[in-house]
Amino acid sequence: MIYWKNGFYVSEVTEAPEGALEITDEVYRSLLAAQAGGATIETGADGFPVAVQPSLAEKKADAENTLWRNYKTFQETYVDAEDLTLAVVCASKGSEKGAEVQMWVMGLWSQYYTVKDQIAAAQTDEELAAIDLTASSFGTPPYTIRELNEEAAAALATMNASGGEE
Repeated sequence: MIYWKNGFYVSEVTEAPEGALEITDEVYRSLLAAQAGGATIETGADGFPVAVQPSLAEKKADAENTLWRNYKTFQETYVDAEDLTLAVVCASKGSEKGAEVQMWVMGLWSQYYTVKDQIAAAQTDEELAAIDLTASSFGTPPYTIRELNEEAAAALATMNASGGEE
């Protein structure tokens, strides 16, 4: 037997508190399926559990949080904060590789804001669900950080060999 009182109680596993209401296995499974789809389970006015779907605004907030995590993780997979600093410094010294890595990061975040605007503009659950929250379609940077480090080391060696003159 399955009971509800601000949570589920399965008689074979635990004793239900006083005042818990018995629910059918079918209702229990239906509520769990709704919960797996994003609903929360709350106590209705009659004391029985009901599935409450999140509002579009709540879904949008969740989508924005997911978008941020996905893009930040994607960028850091290829270019972390120190790597970006290296790219910016290299670019400021005329490095094509540094400039291209810097532009890759800027392009990634430009795409992030485009997708964020799509989330804000979504009018239905279906429109929101159709938005790709991953950054994987953006592609990888044109150069690795290792290539940037090697270029920076070579430039530093050349500068030191010439007595610090560029």
